[in-house]
Amino acid sequence: MFNDFLFKRIDNSPLIIFRIFLGILISLECYGAILTGWVRRNLIEPEFTFSFIGFEWLQPLPGYGMYGYFFIMGTLGIFIALGYKYRFSIISFTLLWTSVYLMQKTSYNNHYYLLVLISFIMCFFPANAAYSIDARTRPNIRDDSMYNYIKWTIVLQLFIVYTYAALAKLYADWLDFSFVQILMQSKSHYWLIGDLLQEPWVHKLISIMGIVFDLLIIPALLWKPSRKVAFALAIFFHLFNSIVFQIGIFPYLALAFTEFFFEPERIRKLFFKN
Repeated sequence: MFNDFLFKRIDNSPLIIFRIFLGILISLECYGAILTGWVRRNLIEPEFTFSFIGFEWLQPLPGYGMYGYFFIMGTLGIFIALGYKYRFSIISFTLLWTSVYLMQKTSYNNHYYLLVLISFIMCFFPANAAYSIDARTRPNIRDDSMYNYIKWTIVLQLFIVYTYAALAKLYADWLDFSFVQILMQSKSHYWLIGDLLQEPWVHKLISIMGIVFDLLIIPALLWKPSRKVAFALAIFFHLFNSIVFQIGIFPYLALAFTEFFFEPERIRKLFFKN
């Protein structure tokens, strides 16, 4: 019975759309890292990098080589979105991105680690089975369905991410709102919302709702009666984080995941003509 559930064939529209979103976001992340100076500040200018233990042999390329490195990753993102040589592109990106993650610990971000995990998982999924250059040039791989375990692998990974995010907030500085207060002090210059973000009641609201959201968002998305409300809250939550904290592609990657919680047939009607 359990095997029947995992290996049931379902519409693969969410996986196909997620591949496109993932590729676009990868490109924006990598090209953006060059344009915003992130590559220069973290991988070119430092005279010494703090690699993860056991990976000291991973060092940035000399000179301006890391610009080319990130340009290649950004281009691989375009290939992923187009479904062009998908398996080669996603595996190559996963290896390159993981190497960057491991070679400079001072720029650690848990969202970078999530991208390592998601990219690795996507290496094993047939995300190029439809609406891809691969499927156009190799009709034998074309398929409009996927196994049910693919959807639930993504859902499980998201459940782990959000659960750990909630547990990570259960410490004194978060629970007494002081950490959020410190975070917001640097946002006082923001237009329109800068002064509001300095209010103590806002710090309390952000602290409490951060934990509640992380704990309940996945169950709320899974339960059909609360799904639309949960989706609307997810949009607000992640756009707020994007605007206030400017944390790169993660808020939009998190929103891209939400399509796995809706009926695949609805996703197909929304994005595809047929």
